[in-house]
Amino acid sequence: MKETPLLTGLELELMQIIWKNEDVSVEFLRQQLADSGRPLALPSIRTMLNILKKKGFVNRRQVSRAYVYNALIKADEFQYNFIRDALNRAFSGSPTGLVTALLNRELVSKSELDQIKTMISDYERGKKK
Repeated sequence: MKETPLLTGLELELMQIIWKNEDVSVEFLRQQLADSGRPLALPSIRTMLNILKKKGFVNRRQVSRAYVYNALIKADEFQYNFIRDALNRAFSGSPTGLVTALLNRELVSKSELDQIKTMISDYERGKKK
């Protein structure tokens, strides 16, 4: 299986916008980032998109005089590879270690814990999502 490269914080922000939309322009990305309190200049966004293209996360095609970008890697594929990498690096491949860290640091709320319990119960009954 081909390994997915990791993303920086800004790269991940851009990818999250791209995953939610199709044919994303640089201007659309600029506006989305500005709306979320992270204004960036168009050249900076273009640079980041070129990096994402080199990493194999996006492709681009020309529409009129501008480029539009689409994801080459699905969000769930990235999330799977990210979690697998974190498990291997930080928890010696142990999902139990990850869950223990989440619980010990109180990073899971009561309502999230209830949701997780329901998911586990459903999984054990064969109702995978």
